[in-house]
Amino acid sequence: MTESPNITVRKMKKSDLAKINAVDNSLRGRNRVTTWPFSFDTYWRIYEPEICYVAELNGQVAGFIAGVIEKEERSKFLINQPRSVASPADDSPRVGWIEMMGVHADHWGRGVGLALIDAFTEECRKRNAMMRIVVRDDDEALKSFLIGRGFNRSIFVSYNKDPRQA
Repeated sequence: MTESPNITVRKMKKSDLAKINAVDNSLRGRNRVTTWPFSFDTYWRIYEPEICYVAELNGQVAGFIAGVIEKEERSKFLINQPRSVASPADDSPRVGWIEMMGVHADHWGRGVGLALIDAFTEECRKRNAMMRIVVRDDDEALKSFLIGRGFNRSIFVSYNKDPRQA
């Protein structure tokens, strides 16, 4: 798939799950994506994402990326949807959602994340899909990385409220 002198990106195999969990476990705390509160293998078994790549650095699994490509209406608010019972056309725009991504903490800054994003980008390019990812607003390092790869901030913002608190 994608190669650099020391990095190879390939499709994930079921036998990679333990190694991917090791990468995921290296990212506990502030550096772990908060949109998935469970391990990668649980995510993979529940959602069976169609796009899963691993990056190997010198033959060792150093990172992963997983997501799906779906019709654009998944990413729009209901208020913006047409008031019709007709289903969207099959040629409606598509969006490639990066749902989970991680690079082992020991391998940051070596191009692993770039290689993974490039592989996902190529898959989206083949299917004529734009790309989206949800990140924490305070994750400056990830936001800077994404901007450096051509992502732009969306106009949508998520607000949360815990009804158990006053």
